[in-house]
Amino acid sequence: MLNRNTYIDEIILTRPEKVFKANCCFCYYPLWEHYQKIVEYLHPDERKYYETLKFEKRIRSYLIGRITAKQAVAALTGETDLTGISIQSGIFTQPIVNSVNNQNIKVSITHCDDFGAAIAFPEAHPLGIDLEKIYLDKTEVLERQMTQAEQELIRTQPYSYDTMLTLLWTAKEALSKVLKTGLMTPFRIYEIDKIEVISNYLLSYYKNFAQYKTVSFNIGNYFCSIVHPLKTEMCLNIESLQRNFSGLLSESE
Repeated sequence: MLNRNTYIDEIILTRPEKVFKANCCFCYYPLWEHYQKIVEYLHPDERKYYETLKFEKRIRSYLIGRITAKQAVAALTGETDLTGISIQSGIFTQPIVNSVNNQNIKVSITHCDDFGAAIAFPEAHPLGIDLEKIYLDKTEVLERQMTQAEQELIRTQPYSYDTMLTLLWTAKEALSKVLKTGLMTPFRIYEIDKIEVISNYLLSYYKNFAQYKTVSFNIGNYFCSIVHPLKTEMCLNIESLQRNFSGLLSESE
């Protein structure tokens, strides 16, 4: 599946006591033929579930989630056969990695339309990822998930109000994946009380979860957030990722 529509890279997670490694995979598959090719990489258990799906939107979301997760896991573990990796769902719909060479690997998955991403990481070092497109017509919907303090905070940032609303949404969604709470918990609990602009990305800090912080950045007209522990320094080549999809995403608009 490696081509210009797919980006895989290593992430270095530096802690005071240890260095961990993770891998990310981003895929942009706008054509139906892309999804037809993914089917051959499904594990037999995944294939069985896939054959029960009836609607194209659900088929696309399932397949792009599986191929990004599989490629991220394979890059981290060194596995070469994607069909040997099975991504199942836990009781809270969290992704569960099953493979011959598991090595206690976890994965976080996200997708928006035909753009998907996943991060594979060791169980010892939690991560969460979310990806959303910036929609100007969703301002009121997103505002309802933000506190008054957050709305005032983002008005002071050097990005548009709609962009910052999307950023906060992805930061909260990514944290909910780390905590395995999903949409079952009111997003106001994940309130963000500080934002720092660092070159081509932003750092966000949580009012009630001070042990985490989030790196957020745009990829074309999308915003991506990756949550990691506060004392971790995360090294990801954001510029390379942005360059890889800049032409593709602009062509899709």
